[in-house]
Amino acid sequence: MTKRWDIAVAGEVYVDHIFTDFDHVPLPGEEVFADQYRREAGGGTVNTACALARLGHRTSLFGVFGRDEEAWLRSRLNSFGVHADDAHSSELPNALTVSMSTRSDRSFLSYAGANRVLEEYVALPETIAALSKSQHIHFAMPLELDLAKLLLPALRSAGCTLSIDPGWRKDWFLNPDSLNVLRMVDLFFPNEGEAQLLTGRKDPDDVLREFAAMGLEHTVVKLGPRGAVTWRQNRSYKMTPPDVQVVDTTGAGDAFDAGFIDAWLSGADIEDQLRRACICGSFSTRARGALTALPSREEMLNVVQENSIV
Repeated sequence: MTKRWDIAVAGEVYVDHIFTDFDHVPLPGEEVFADQYRREAGGGTVNTACALARLGHRTSLFGVFGRDEEAWLRSRLNSFGVHADDAHSSELPNALTVSMSTRSDRSFLSYAGANRVLEEYVALPETIAALSKSQHIHFAMPLELDLAKLLLPALRSAGCTLSIDPGWRKDWFLNPDSLNVLRMVDLFFPNEGEAQLLTGRKDPDDVLREFAAMGLEHTVVKLGPRGAVTWRQNRSYKMTPPDVQVVDTTGAGDAFDAGFIDAWLSGADIEDQLRRACICGSFSTRARGALTALPSREEMLNVVQENSIV
């Protein structure tokens, strides 16, 4: 069956209010002025969808927009080539995050808003039917076991492949049911801290062996500036990222996910999957904001051909 979309990305959608270039986070009762402010579409769902669209994929986003920001969000996503035809509109205010970045640290204050009805929307029969029109579905959200049992077998039956990056949800990672959810997908993208929380191990190779013993050999562990590791056929594979002038690491893990999914769907070997993912993650850090420096497909492939990663 011909699919309408190459990839669907489902999960939370935020409007980010980003304050930078100020000395310190204000203390109670204090007002501090920032030299720079930017409004941007945000969250792992948006970041991954835009990165996949930049790589040339027909990409659809599934999430919940608050009516107060819906028109702007749709326009912003459309500017990257991301379709949101099947995204849901809610009377609730849109989710938002206030990000305050100093030279040494970052702080966030978030409001869930319309994301509160995300699971309800994803479970709708019409949403499942719309998701099934994609070759691959990436969940940039945690899935509770009951929701996963409803969603994932139906999408499998429709011929979809599946991946998940739950983001940092400590309670979800500590819930034994989550392992059963992870066994139902083709790719799982934790960062190093999340992987250690799930396995109780510290060394990356020990983490990978533990995942393999759990039946999660399809795990790809992101190591930040040290690259990424995965386990296939009783051995580990590691890749380090190319050298770039790092400006802002926001969303780098989401761009990594996009690069890996792109290579995996193309049938590339495991080393090339890691290589492309590291390029996308690394290149996304070259400018402020998660979306500003996402590489195009041509740019990513040029780096692959130059064989500049060791």
